[in-house]
Amino acid sequence: MKLKFMTVEEFRVVMERNWTPVQFVGDALPSWMQNIPESIMAGVLLSGTGPVSSQSYSSKQIPSGELIGGIDVYRHSPDDPVPFNKDWYAVVKHPGDPTMLIVDGPQKDAEHWLESISERCRELEVFGVPKKNPGASDESNV
Repeated sequence: MKLKFMTVEEFRVVMERNWTPVQFVGDALPSWMQNIPESIMAGVLLSGTGPVSSQSYSSKQIPSGELIGGIDVYRHSPDDPVPFNKDWYAVVKHPGDPTMLIVDGPQKDAEHWLESISERCRELEVFGVPKKNPGASDESNV
């Protein structure tokens, strides 16, 4: 796993919602996600909090840090036994730069293999302008 970085500004709208999940599409996606092919992207859900109420976090790559959020990335998985898979990314405060965040992942959990994702996205606030994807099914535009 390679650590990724993003600015606090890219995550600010999430931090302001105090762990209430939101969905990012198109131009709202963090810069490190912009190269994920649209053909496999099924949805991106984020939640988090401001740095005042962060939680402790550690992993192989980050021995000690402050967790301020998480990102669930849902992908179409045509070669897998189920239609979708989900990877989780931890969003951690950067200890040396208050304008940056460290993103640790992808991490697979018990929800990695999924039959459906639409239920998870109901009533979420959506940010960004989706890219045009002609011929996509309703489920692909979570």
